[in-house]
Amino acid sequence: MKFFISILMIFNLAFAKDFLVKDMRGVEVKIAEPLTKIATIDDGFVEGVMTHLGVIDKVKVIGSWSMKRDYKYSFTRRSGESYTLRGWNTMKYLHPWLDELTCINSPQGNVINFENLANENPQLVILRVGDCTLRGSNKDAVEKTISTIEALGLPLVVIYAPQGAEISTMKEEMRVLGDVFNQRQKALKLFEYLDGTQKLIEERTAKLKESEKVSMLYMGLNPNVRKNGGMATAYGVNTPESFIIQNVAGAKNAFTGDGTNVILSTEQLYAIDPDVIVLPTSNGYHPVSELLDSPDFEKLGELKAVQNKRVYAMPWSPMNCARRVEYPIDMLIIAKAAYPKLFSDIKVHEFVLKFYQEVYGVDDATAKALRSEQILDWTVEDDF
Repeated sequence: MKFFISILMIFNLAFAKDFLVKDMRGVEVKIAEPLTKIATIDDGFVEGVMTHLGVIDKVKVIGSWSMKRDYKYSFTRRSGESYTLRGWNTMKYLHPWLDELTCINSPQGNVINFENLANENPQLVILRVGDCTLRGSNKDAVEKTISTIEALGLPLVVIYAPQGAEISTMKEEMRVLGDVFNQRQKALKLFEYLDGTQKLIEERTAKLKESEKVSMLYMGLNPNVRKNGGMATAYGVNTPESFIIQNVAGAKNAFTGDGTNVILSTEQLYAIDPDVIVLPTSNGYHPVSELLDSPDFEKLGELKAVQNKRVYAMPWSPMNCARRVEYPIDMLIIAKAAYPKLFSDIKVHEFVLKFYQEVYGVDDATAKALRSEQILDWTVEDDF
């Protein structure tokens, strides 16, 4: 039997042919066959798609510490009681062996070690520009990173995370990854599945009149902001987050400026005074109770959303500079937070279980564990 398998492997290797894939730069990249050793430089999107395609085992080098870290956050209530929350990147939970791989980034996530990458000598590097690991805002840094990897002689596929007020470019990202693994149709079907949630939400919110639309603030509670004199941050109308609020969920972005993580003072927050607040991952996970019951935010107690307790926590998404495969969950929470009656028949805690099973092919127990890792158990407790 072993002899037969060896002969079969030799036969496959002899007839395996390299092929070309056009990446999102328009560059044709030669893909080796068989492809067994890949380096990824992103924060989990590439690994999420590879998990769906059943090729995650080809990842041998990673570029993000978000897939290695155990995250814990502690807060203190006004009563003095402290509480702690924890969570993992979904990819770390599904594939704990990722923690054993070489990470070619600094623990701070801002310096790629090209010498380590060269020493690992992967057959292919997949780079997602726009993630926290390589933000897309600094074009010089992006070009330097791309040219340095290419100078090492390593084949490089580049994809671009959504930039500006649009997220449909994720379809092209999935097309490229599908082509790399000879599974274009399966990758595009994944996008169609994800896009189905967006279409469902858009159908329900399309007929909202302007007078019916609520204002929503995507409000970051990064503690470093308070150290520098601000109170919270907001996402401007030129961001994918605003696109979801306004173009998908049919609400109004309460912050009408441009930019990402724009620092706002207490006075500016009261001037905005949104109907609804959603709390994304912002240098840590931030539960609703942090805004409602922490002494750090006591000054915001008169905000309309706080008074009416229309505050909701987004899923735990470490290093969330760009949307990942789980973005439909973000959309649904935003939409239901804005218009609970329109989505009263959809329970987020049930939706996410089916979502994880469809996207990652996991069983019910694993799906429930993933829900806990994204710190979404509050949706069960609140029957949200």
